[in-house]
Amino acid sequence: MKLFALIAFTILINPVAHALKAHTANYQLSINGFKIAEEVRTLHKLDEHYFYTANAKTSGLAAFIKDYSIAASSTFSTNRQGVNATHYQIIEQEDGALVKNYAIDIYSKNHTVVSILTKTQPRIRTWQSKSGNIVDPLSLFLALSFDLEHNPNQSIFTYQVANGKSIQQHQYKRVNEHLIKINNQSVKAIKMSRINASNNDIKVYFLPKYEYLPALIERHKNGKNYTYKLTDLQIENETKDKPQVNF
Repeated sequence: MKLFALIAFTILINPVAHALKAHTANYQLSINGFKIAEEVRTLHKLDEHYFYTANAKTSGLAAFIKDYSIAASSTFSTNRQGVNATHYQIIEQEDGALVKNYAIDIYSKNHTVVSILTKTQPRIRTWQSKSGNIVDPLSLFLALSFDLEHNPNQSIFTYQVANGKSIQQHQYKRVNEHLIKINNQSVKAIKMSRINASNNDIKVYFLPKYEYLPALIERHKNGKNYTYKLTDLQIENETKDKPQVNF
């Protein structure tokens, strides 16, 4: 099961940027309305670096058909241009067996992305990027979250996305605001659409009230509809050490 196809849908210098507060978010993944997996994403911060992890696993009836899991991690920092990734890794397993394990180190100052040797990635590859920040499939939407908060008048957002196979240009356009339902709650969301990809229509809805985090991702590709929906969110309370549950 190509769960990775759904997951890969996937700053100013400010240590308390709202869009990058430590949090844990739970998502539900569906294909053509059929629920296939649950995912937990967690963001931590240590000094000037952020650590973002995602763990997805088939659930419900889909788990009886195939036991499939993906663990991904991203390390990034921030600068005047926004989110800037430094390391990305993804591990896929099917019925307990390793399917894929690849990782990259990102050097945006040198415009270079370098693969790391793993069991399923037996040789080193190097890619050259354009100048500017680089993100990965996991940190991409956090980069958008930050930019939406800090550039409220901007309508087009462009990113270099390194995924371990290539460096792609992603371009998103701010469309309008919508009311969407999360756990039967109506919340205001900012709608963004990818505008530079053929046969890969992606719409993402971000929540200004909840740290501009992505609440809903809708993707149409090769005749299939993929949905990625927030089901629960815990954001670290600024005044306490314990999380505050918002959904």
